[in-house]
Amino acid sequence: MHMDRAVFDLKVSVHAVSLYILICALLDDGREPTVDAVRSQWSASEEALQAAAAELAARGVVRMESDGGLSGRFSLQPSAQWIRVG
Repeated sequence: MHMDRAVFDLKVSVHAVSLYILICALLDDGREPTVDAVRSQWSASEEALQAAAAELAARGVVRMESDGGLSGRFSLQPSAQWIRVG
């Protein structure tokens, strides 16, 4: 299981938590957490996906492995490296 419940302590947006859980679910299923795989299951807007990805990246939760733009693969970072605010 990849999910770390510490994500709830970050007090990030609902979309950011949803994206994190979706990435973890893909990993738990043995699938690559690519942006395309996430998009196929994402129910909110593309803008919400981009904002959630940016929010998680800013907090050090995910890293994007891409060639530019919102494409490529998400990489989860250990919770010890996450940036906690306040």
